[in-house]
Amino acid sequence: MENDKIITFTLFVSMFFAGFAIAIMLMPPQYVDTTPIPHIIKQQPNKVGVASYYDYVLKSGWSSVGHRVCATRDFKRGTTIRVTNLDNNKTVDCLVTDFGPNASVHPDRIVDLSSTAFSHLALLSSGLIKNVKIEKVK
Repeated sequence: MENDKIITFTLFVSMFFAGFAIAIMLMPPQYVDTTPIPHIIKQQPNKVGVASYYDYVLKSGWSSVGHRVCATRDFKRGTTIRVTNLDNNKTVDCLVTDFGPNASVHPDRIVDLSSTAFSHLALLSSGLIKNVKIEKVK
């Protein structure tokens, strides 16, 4: 009888913590980065260049898949920007969550979009969008 109570209690506690861990993993990260980035002198109002896409999964289990997020060198984290495909005039609003793409490797790329955001502008099979404009959403 005492063993059954211990087993039931152990199962209850383990299920509680497992549910808590799953809930934490499903939450998107909170990007509240107030530190200034010294290599961004000013946020550029409009810029035209090439866009690419990426997918990633963090150790916490959070993934960029399904989220309209992006990485750019021209705006701070937490800024919402509008990306416009100038070839077909489709637009998508994205949250800047990272700094990139690497200017020394890809100097013509101005933004890396999550696959979800990229798919709003063009087919994923195209890989790159040669002519996009980025601007801060008012």
